[in-house]
Amino acid sequence: MIINGNVQAVAGAYSVSAAGGVKRAASAREIEKSDEVLLSHEGQSFSSMLQKLQSMDDVRGEKVQNLSAKVADGSYNVSNENIAASLLGVRF
Repeated sequence: MIINGNVQAVAGAYSVSAAGGVKRAASAREIEKSDEVLLSHEGQSFSSMLQKLQSMDDVRGEKVQNLSAKVADGSYNVSNENIAASLLGVRF
């Protein structure tokens, strides 16, 4: 490393930039920029579908009542093959 004793030149460079190099905005409004989000057509349609799905009931009460009635009167039958296939994750 070579040091040539030119420290005053470096200090002078800092003093010049500090004296006139800093500018401030007149107000905060000049600096502020509003954020903006633009959704594509696909994003807008997805959003509307998602809202419709969220407004729907999670459980179909009519189907639950129907199956509950079949279980209660003993007419609900499931084949053993379907039970085994569901447990194994395989369809015949």
